[in-house]
Amino acid sequence: MKAGKMWSAVLVSMLGAALILSACSNGNGNDNGKGKETNAKAEANSPKAGTADKSEDEPIKAEPLTFSYFGNYDWWGITSWGQDMISKWITEKMGVTVKEVATGGASQAKLNTMIASNNLPDLILMDRGPGVERLRAAGALVPLDDYLDKYPNFKQYVGEATLNLLRSPDGKLYQLPNYYTSTPNGNSGWLIEKKIYKELGSPALETFDDLHAYLKLVKEKYPTVIPLEIDTAGWGHRMIYTGFKENNPPMLVDHSVYVDGDQFKPIWGDPVYAESLKYVSMLFREKLISQDALTQTGDQLSEKLVNGRVAVIAAGDAANLGRTPDEELKKKDPEDGYMAVWPIHKEGLDKNKITPNNWNSLGWNVNVITKNAKDPEGIFRFLDWMTGPEGQQVVWFGPQGVLWDSVDGDGIPVPNDKWTSMPSEEKDKIGLQSYNFVGNTTFIDGAKVKIEMALPEEKRNWSTVQQTNVFWKTSMNATQFVNLDPLPDTAEGIAAQSVSEIAKEALAKAIFAKNDAEVDAVLAQAEKDARKVGFDQVLTFKTNAWHKNQTIVEGN
Repeated sequence: MKAGKMWSAVLVSMLGAALILSACSNGNGNDNGKGKETNAKAEANSPKAGTADKSEDEPIKAEPLTFSYFGNYDWWGITSWGQDMISKWITEKMGVTVKEVATGGASQAKLNTMIASNNLPDLILMDRGPGVERLRAAGALVPLDDYLDKYPNFKQYVGEATLNLLRSPDGKLYQLPNYYTSTPNGNSGWLIEKKIYKELGSPALETFDDLHAYLKLVKEKYPTVIPLEIDTAGWGHRMIYTGFKENNPPMLVDHSVYVDGDQFKPIWGDPVYAESLKYVSMLFREKLISQDALTQTGDQLSEKLVNGRVAVIAAGDAANLGRTPDEELKKKDPEDGYMAVWPIHKEGLDKNKITPNNWNSLGWNVNVITKNAKDPEGIFRFLDWMTGPEGQQVVWFGPQGVLWDSVDGDGIPVPNDKWTSMPSEEKDKIGLQSYNFVGNTTFIDGAKVKIEMALPEEKRNWSTVQQTNVFWKTSMNATQFVNLDPLPDTAEGIAAQSVSEIAKEALAKAIFAKNDAEVDAVLAQAEKDARKVGFDQVLTFKTNAWHKNQTIVEGN
């Protein structure tokens, strides 16, 4: 359904070189998911991508569907369709073939080229926000409202409130969420090196005073070990900030704001933020934090962890970051490795209200169907099947009869012997988790937990155990704080970008400060500089967007 040259010129003009479609930094986003009860009857009546007349033994090949798919991330790519068991199953049973449009490692440039040539792919995976709205305003996207009642899985599992949060200013729905959820998730938090901790007597490690004492002990007894890592680019300072205030979602740091009553205010004026940065700066001055915390790469950090050279780490993706180091350390000593601990908090606060993780019902990113698609309804129908229990069973756990033969009362696959006995190289041929375009996190994580916790302890997935024991229990619902970013080419958007740069510089200066007074001076100057570039206007925009979200969430 291609338009003519006039549409192309308008689209290029509106998007142009200024198109900002940023990649998610940890993909993780990733590795989220939670359990939700499934309705077997509803699933049985849910429309499939091919014909509705399905037999157990015959593949559905009527109404074949082929569409192109582009992920707007430099790292993005899917296993070549048809080369693994899952994609073969989908083509044979569903009549669906997906043709990947490669990014070439430069996704934004690739997308701009496709826009300029009026050759957009049929389906695009991208971040929510300005990029979607630019495409929508240019008339490039297919509205999806007419399909919601006809194919009910999205309405059932995403929910009306979340779908309403995804609606564009014209009131229509153009985007389908990926890894959406109705239950807590997250991978952020604190890890400790178990062997070091045990050898030091397993002291109390609950408050920031406890942490300070422990880090000094590590430095004294293990001079070659880094007492505390705060992730790359100092990201872990958020974990510390959340520990100084109850119900404090770390995502607000991205916006340089904190909540004061019913208003957003500059984060540099938050006394709690100042207190947390003074603590970080003190640890840095005492060389209890890695001195390259702001400049080290992910590979450098991983190398330290794999060799057990980090006693404590506060990280944004701790559930994935610690998995390989734990595995490698256990090979040398079964009692060694890393484990999550309950978030460190300020003395006097309720430890159960400390939230280094925040989750929102919209999840990670979104899919949009473009007007270049010949059969947009067919694509929606397929995605609706995929996001339901049957689709999630196949794309996440493989086709029935391979690693599982039946499901329990909640639709969760029941592992068979091959689940733990199949060699990893054989599992790679299945294509597990390679094609989850519309991940239903609630279903996935509920299944992961049920399956993993039924296995012997030594065979359980390390990340799932840490998520279940700590990370998901310390996560706050922050759905009200989504969609706060203005379009980048508006006055508010331009100011917000300048504020972001000011925030980065202020963080570095605060950590390197010589004393508390210097931290206060850095924060005061940051707020002054931010207001000069128009932060008051940005605060008004974000506050209004927040209040609109509250109305939608509370009204449903």
